[in-house]
Amino acid sequence: MERRGIQGLVVLGDTTLGNPDLTYVVGRNLARGGIYFKRAACKPLLITSILDVLTARGGRVENVRTFTDLGFEKLLVEHGQTEAYPRLILEVLTQLGVAGKVILAGRNDLAWGTYLLDKLRSLGVRISCESSPTILEVARATKSVSELHDIRGVGSKTSKVVSKVLDELKALKRRRGHLMLGGRVATIKSVKRLISTQLAIEGLTAPEGTIFAIGPSSADPHNSGIPGAEIRERKLIVFDIFPQCESGYWFDLTRTFVIGRADKRAKVLFDAVQDAQDSAIAILKNGLSGQSAMALACDVIEKYGFRTVRDVYAGKAREISSGFIHSLGHGVGLTIGERPYLSFQNQDPLKTGNVVTVEPGVYLPKFGGVRIEDTVHITGRACENLSKARKEFELN
Repeated sequence: MERRGIQGLVVLGDTTLGNPDLTYVVGRNLARGGIYFKRAACKPLLITSILDVLTARGGRVENVRTFTDLGFEKLLVEHGQTEAYPRLILEVLTQLGVAGKVILAGRNDLAWGTYLLDKLRSLGVRISCESSPTILEVARATKSVSELHDIRGVGSKTSKVVSKVLDELKALKRRRGHLMLGGRVATIKSVKRLISTQLAIEGLTAPEGTIFAIGPSSADPHNSGIPGAEIRERKLIVFDIFPQCESGYWFDLTRTFVIGRADKRAKVLFDAVQDAQDSAIAILKNGLSGQSAMALACDVIEKYGFRTVRDVYAGKAREISSGFIHSLGHGVGLTIGERPYLSFQNQDPLKTGNVVTVEPGVYLPKFGGVRIEDTVHITGRACENLSKARKEFELN
């Protein structure tokens, strides 16, 4: 805050659900949300509903008050619903002695946020806007010990889910040329039902779904899979799982495999991607740029004869439809895609405490794709791989 010339930080929202900035500063899930105040070099204050106050006091903020404590009901009577909220913020900022630049953060309805911004400015609050990376994006990019504990926990559970699913697929019975699951022909839908069951057993949720795509569908990186598609032998399957634990932290893990024996073309794809991932993970450490990691992954994949997105950045193509068509990775924490990024656009050095995915992929339309993804923790001299699920290409 001092480096950016910020005197006050206000983070707010009706809930912490889907509000990573508020979840981060509060350290708890609050159903009714609240307002977090931070003056530079001072301890923060959190105002929340009386329904959430006990939960909030178990979080990161020592000084937790209710809206009633701050006289919100009186402001409602005097000024009405829409005026009371900004006037409460003004009163608290005044009590805290904040007279300089103030940043508003937290995810809120755009119309309400715009109104609040204009109203606070009309009341004399020096609201300033930030471009990305915001102060909280920078703070959230480096994980604390407690955050790493939560991410490791969801990572361990995710790896168990993946291992269990792989075991079930490996044991599928064959009947009249079909693979059977639970007495019926195995389909994407039935496998996803199995995945959902295993997630529930581990106490995880998948708010953004799960990718389980087979054959040509696996060549589309974000194709979640065609529900009625039958699971068949020798077809490439991309299994990308990105669940969330109760505290709000996410994990990201992808495995690609075939059931039975893979053909030579599929093996070349897998070898290229595995080689690229191994090479990138081997160099990740504090101080290395995301751009450098991305460039190395492209070097490896290009040696196997596949195009990479580097052609686009070098001006050799407007776009590419096959090969390595996306960036190497992204940050993971209270969202499934945040800073830092392992891409040609990121020249910033990685820092100890960053948690990022390493997910090279090679895709051939009409044939299939391979993506292998682990989530790793950046340390001073290397990185710690938090993904424990095995990488078994042929399930037989």
